[in-house]
Amino acid sequence: MKYYDENGKEVIIPDNVLEKEVRREGFATVYRYNDDLCFKRYDSGITLNDNFLKTSIYEDLKNIKHFNLVDIKKLLYEDKTYQYMADAYILSYYEEIYNDFLEIPSEYLLYNMEKMLELIKKISAYKIRLHDLKRDNIILTENNIVLINPDRWYYKFKDSEKEIERLNINNIMAMFGGITKESLKANHLDFLIENNLYDYVISSKLFPLTGSKDRAMKVLSKRLDGYKKPIDYVYSMKK
Repeated sequence: MKYYDENGKEVIIPDNVLEKEVRREGFATVYRYNDDLCFKRYDSGITLNDNFLKTSIYEDLKNIKHFNLVDIKKLLYEDKTYQYMADAYILSYYEEIYNDFLEIPSEYLLYNMEKMLELIKKISAYKIRLHDLKRDNIILTENNIVLINPDRWYYKFKDSEKEIERLNINNIMAMFGGITKESLKANHLDFLIENNLYDYVISSKLFPLTGSKDRAMKVLSKRLDGYKKPIDYVYSMKK
């Protein structure tokens, strides 16, 4: 497979890379490129521009090196003269460690939550709005929660930096709240039924919808105080 980088230099991706699928991400597929890297390409037939990572977004995110943000190494284009948006890209490989979000250590969650909210401030300074936040678009590595798949993030130049930050924080809280509900339904449904508990109530206690970094951290820290894992907090609600 032949592509071009941002300098118009030819880049050849070996065909056997397509035999090493790692995951699917909406309109794209990620493959293992080598021990440290992955190759992501958009599926054929995709024409909606909103699904492709824009070069301008990539250039801004490249200025934000952060362990909670996917490290994209190189954008690839099928046409070396048209570089408004990528046709594929090479990124760091991340290994998923935790299957159940509520089983992660509380210390791990609190640390990553605080650092991620700091990251949101940096992203918002570029007038970038987060979009398509969900469990499939984060990876729980050994040490970090990594936001991947920024393909559908977009600029909101008419809004103030403060307003964009508020909305982005709210989106992050909504994402974690949604992931909490998914975990409860998938892995702890019997406990909920036996104790007449509701997933949306628990998720809102841990991750209330708010655009305030301070309130987000204050609530989560208070809920998890004394509990090794978020699920231990949930189990404390037993009748």
